Amino acid sequence: MTARAHPSPTSDEVIHALERTGYLLEQRVAKVVKNAGFYTGTGRAFKDPDEGKSREVDVYAFKEFFANEAGNITLGVKLLVECKNSSGPYVVLGRKPDDNERNIPPYSHTLPVEEVKWVSRREGARRYLKSRKTWNWLGLQELPHSPSRDDKRGLQLVRMNLKNKEWQADNASIFDSLTLPLMKAVEAFRPIRDTGHTVPEWAYMHLCFPLVVTSGELFYVDADEEVPSAQAVDWAPIHRHIDMEGMKGVFSMDIVRFDGLENYIAERVLAFCREVSSIVRADPEKLRMREVPNPE
Repeated sequence: MTARAHPSPTSDEVIHALERTGYLLEQRVAKVVKNAGFYTGTGRAFKDPDEGKSREVDVYAFKEFFANEAGNITLGVKLLVECKNSSGPYVVLGRKPDDNERNIPPYSHTLPVEEVKWVSRREGARRYLKSRKTWNWLGLQELPHSPSRDDKRGLQLVRMNLKNKEWQADNASIFDSLTLPLMKAVEAFRPIRDTGHTVPEWAYMHLCFPLVVTSGELFYVDADEEVPSAQAVDWAPIHRHIDMEGMKGVFSMDIVRFDGLENYIAERVLAFCREVSSIVRADPEKLRMREVPNPE
């Protein structure tokens, strides 16, 4: 008796199956990022800082913008991307940020020195110091394309699912499947600071953009509006307050439609990095300063 041969899938069936897994979306995202001038890799492994096991970020990308002659002062930009092949839209619910929120340095970006200090006054041998976050001292919050100048502040991310001909909003597993993995990737790939010297021997500044790229639609709802409405957008930021072992602060990431990814990289990422690069190139040694002249 001859064994019955297993049926073979057609080419269309293979591609359709791969589309559902999201693997093809990862490769398409990687291609867009690579074409923007980044070193790019998929399935980049990192060690979970809590559990010690190996995890992966779907797409990892890096681009260097500046390095001094000695190579001990550098500026680079990093993209950490989770890809989600989604049949339903994502919706970001948010509001307009206030001035205090605009002045909070984004959690994911790493400056070589977290804050600078200066002598505000002296009384005999005693010095009175003041301090400011280096992000604000450098004026990065005021740059035209700075994330600090966003007019949207996403507070909740939900996925829309069609059930029994009715759309339902669901945020189940959003934190565990999207936010937490990106937070851990940010920590795993964060450059080491030189904290052992009064003047750091090296200063590695990494602007890091964690983002979720979805194949589906994306909407933003401004809760500040008297009559809220869902507006189709190419990307929107989402912010979460985090207080857990090893991670504390306001974590932000961007949700991006795949069809808007090229524009996002150009206007959100590269435009800002060029502005920061101009500041660094003008005086690279600023990145190694802990004590500065009184700016007041």
